[in-house]
Amino acid sequence: MTVVARYEEVARSLSQRIEDGSYPVGSKLPTEVNLADSYAVSRATVRSALDSLERLGMVSRRRKIGTLVESAQPTSGYMRTVTNMNDLVQYSVETRRLVLSRDEVVADQALADRIGGHAGDAWTLIRMLRLGELGEELPVCHTDVYLDPEVAAIVGDRLERPDGLINEIVERCTGRLTDRVEQRIRACALPKGLAAQLKAEAGSPCLEITRRYVESSGAVAQVTVSIHPGDRFDFNVPMQRQR
Repeated sequence: MTVVARYEEVARSLSQRIEDGSYPVGSKLPTEVNLADSYAVSRATVRSALDSLERLGMVSRRRKIGTLVESAQPTSGYMRTVTNMNDLVQYSVETRRLVLSRDEVVADQALADRIGGHAGDAWTLIRMLRLGELGEELPVCHTDVYLDPEVAAIVGDRLERPDGLINEIVERCTGRLTDRVEQRIRACALPKGLAAQLKAEAGSPCLEITRRYVESSGAVAQVTVSIHPGDRFDFNVPMQRQR
């Protein structure tokens, strides 16, 4: 049984009414107060629903004007802005995992160069998609999760559940705490083998984000490699001049 958050139900209902012309492009949606009354939910739930529609490019919200309908169809897929570890936690709340496969692999030199460690290291590889809040939107990314086999054995099938941050699940199950995250971001072309899964054109621009979760001892229990189509993810790094 799939449990759908109330704000997702509201967002889905509003998107359907936009698509069928009940709220045509260029019109204004009812106020948050009116929507909350109509759906018998809180204003916070309405705001979350409108956030979802705004990320899909279907509406825009303007101060002192209200919420305007911009498109009858999603135009941007799912886009998430991440600036820190707290945003990663929120990112895991707002997206869902769909596990595709689970295998035992031994790193060759190419894989070791890509994720760190050494050729000959054993890993449990879990391949998955990250899906957005609404069932019909485009996948957010494809992720390869490399786990220490001992950690994978303890975690079991918990990663097959759709929600939660992988690192938090690992920490909770094993007691092995992450001290820091080493992250590498590079631009690349979307591999042909992932194009169909991500519903994007092979060779189109994408971001590859590799994260190594390092413990205080220097041990690494998990590494993730995520491929994001270029129009579905933002990563912002504030930089301030040192004085």
